[in-house]
Amino acid sequence: MRCLAVVAVLALGAAPGCGGGSNNGRAAPPTDPAAGDAFAAVFRAVEQWRQGWEVRSLDALTPLYRQDGNTVVVYQGRAHVGWPQAQNYLRQTVEGARTVHLSLEGGQVTSIGTSGATYSARLTRELSDGAVTVTDEGFLTVTFARAPGGDRWEIVSEHYSYPPVP
Repeated sequence: MRCLAVVAVLALGAAPGCGGGSNNGRAAPPTDPAAGDAFAAVFRAVEQWRQGWEVRSLDALTPLYRQDGNTVVVYQGRAHVGWPQAQNYLRQTVEGARTVHLSLEGGQVTSIGTSGATYSARLTRELSDGAVTVTDEGFLTVTFARAPGGDRWEIVSEHYSYPPVP
């Protein structure tokens, strides 16, 4: 049986230059190898998500999301419900940023039956429009569902929030 911690560290970019941050969170070891493979697949999807943001590519981000009326992206109290609204939010954010840097720490995957999983981690996010850089630190929760056919995971819900500045 694979050690989930090793898989998680590799999947989130422990290799030099990947910028994925640390993965100190631990999920319970899976009871069967298929569950371990599913957890590793979720960590890989999260890394693709992180990289898509860092290269500011809507084309890289789009296939990671379920594109239906139930997809929800929540950012700091504002819900973007349904794929068209979520995609619009992603487009505006990607196009408005000149640079994006994301660092995930303490990433953990929790299984939701055989067809779903939730990833949660502390997120440090730095966005710059070229003149002003905004850095915030908060918590990210992403819920994944198996895509039809079961060959990959899709984001069905994403929530990011950070505490208000005192």
